[in-house]
Amino acid sequence: MRIPYFIIIVILCLVLMHIIRRTKRQGEQESARFWERESAADNVRRQDISNLDYIHIPMERLPFGIDSSPEALAAEEQIRKLSATQILNLNQYTNTDLKLKYGPANLAFLSECDERFTLLVRTLYQWACRLLDHGYPEAAIQTAEYCVNIGADISGCYYMLTDYYQSRHDIEALNRLKHTAEALEGIQADIIMKYINKSLA
Repeated sequence: MRIPYFIIIVILCLVLMHIIRRTKRQGEQESARFWERESAADNVRRQDISNLDYIHIPMERLPFGIDSSPEALAAEEQIRKLSATQILNLNQYTNTDLKLKYGPANLAFLSECDERFTLLVRTLYQWACRLLDHGYPEAAIQTAEYCVNIGADISGCYYMLTDYYQSRHDIEALNRLKHTAEALEGIQADIIMKYINKSLA
């Protein structure tokens, strides 16, 4: 016996309505939790942030003065400017996390430190690319290595290092790079790990 079409349509509508109601409830619960955390975060007193893990750029260990191209010189100048500022890698934290941990009074300063970190790693990667393009592979690798060692999740840096180590059959360096990549999070981390693992296969 065939089930009439209108009964099938009614059943599908009921199922759809149930899914919508459940999704709405979940969204309301998540929203409520978010605003509870925000409210709590806004009432946290200012914390001491003087001993955080600020990044100090090792100017003596980076390849300044090797490439005189405009792109390389611009990258060098940007890094010199950043070296005189306070920099923090706070990629793993949301604004709510930062307020809960350090107080809302520190949020603007911490956000600026994190923005400088983003600018630093992008500049390092661009500099490494220019060095590689202009025939300075060792200097490019030196720059890319520093970039990933301070927590950058720029896939291009990892690809550059992976290809370089693989071309030299440096399994030890590849394994060190893999260990560094394991600390990353998110979709980008999965892509990077797949690329490194492929080179180790």
